[in-house]
Amino acid sequence: MTILRTILAKDAFDKLVLPDPERNLFSSPSWVRVIMRAYGVKVFVKYIERNGKIDAYVFYTVVKNFLEWKVCVLSYCDYCDAHISSVEDWQAIFNELRREYPKFRIVVRSLRDEGVRQSGCFQELSREYYHCLDIALDVDTLWKNLKGVFRNQVRQAVRKGLTVRPLFRHELYAFFMMHVRLRKRKYGIFAQPYRFFEVVWDEFVSRDKGFILGAFAPDGRLIGGTMYLVCGETLYYKINTSTLGTLEYRSNNLLLWEGIRMACERGLKFVDLGSSGLHQDGLVAFKDSTGAGRMEIVHVGHHPQGYVFSQKRILKVYTRLFNAPSVPDRVTCWGSSLIYHFLA
Repeated sequence: MTILRTILAKDAFDKLVLPDPERNLFSSPSWVRVIMRAYGVKVFVKYIERNGKIDAYVFYTVVKNFLEWKVCVLSYCDYCDAHISSVEDWQAIFNELRREYPKFRIVVRSLRDEGVRQSGCFQELSREYYHCLDIALDVDTLWKNLKGVFRNQVRQAVRKGLTVRPLFRHELYAFFMMHVRLRKRKYGIFAQPYRFFEVVWDEFVSRDKGFILGAFAPDGRLIGGTMYLVCGETLYYKINTSTLGTLEYRSNNLLLWEGIRMACERGLKFVDLGSSGLHQDGLVAFKDSTGAGRMEIVHVGHHPQGYVFSQKRILKVYTRLFNAPSVPDRVTCWGSSLIYHFLA
């Protein structure tokens, strides 16, 4: 007997046995709890039950605000491969979502999931590059597999006196503000609100399921940092940031190499380097230089007839206003805390 059901994720974690919950970071219970706690959103699980066991399921949020209406699998994620093995199950879940939310667009951020693309339910929305580094080899071999320019920049960082170590809880705010300033001054966009970093620390770092590495100049200044999270056999390179004007120290290279080395020490098998825009040539080349494999992520979606995509003009004006160079950083942070939970 096949049954299609829906339940809140917070209840699902207590009442259901979800198969393969650690298949990737962005569909893990720990990450879903981060989303719920940091942004105050409801996350649902829609699942197919056969003969008393869950056979397929997706996590999703329902977004209805002044910016847009959408059902998203899953918000605040680089990607979210669902535990669905057949095209028919994707079609069943899609039809149920469309019946429940006929005026909403549906967005699926997938990575390795061929079934969602073969289901015939969705159209391609966008593509990104994705990198993953296999670290099953020994550290010496991984070092040799790095491109020469990457190794030279790691050596340059060491010669400059850069040191790297895990940050303590009282240093989290300094890491956050460095991230805020980089995104504001270099890219003109919001960083996640500080609440997100606090919850990530509680859910991951404090439970030894992740760490934040800080890079320190010879004078003791924190000039770079990377947030790493662990799920299953993979270390996830989640957020990297640095201080503008410190490129000579090559902190990004040393931070990534130290992350790879620490992943090997933990007995992990992969380093997930995340997604990059197709036109982010510098970032893509940086990840390529680690020897990581590259593939394309295809995000897909469905737009009901007559759907108005979103009020992006409102968001653009708001973002430009709060990230203007003359705006104090504390006001930028306040603006982020007000708007970010609408950006699901």
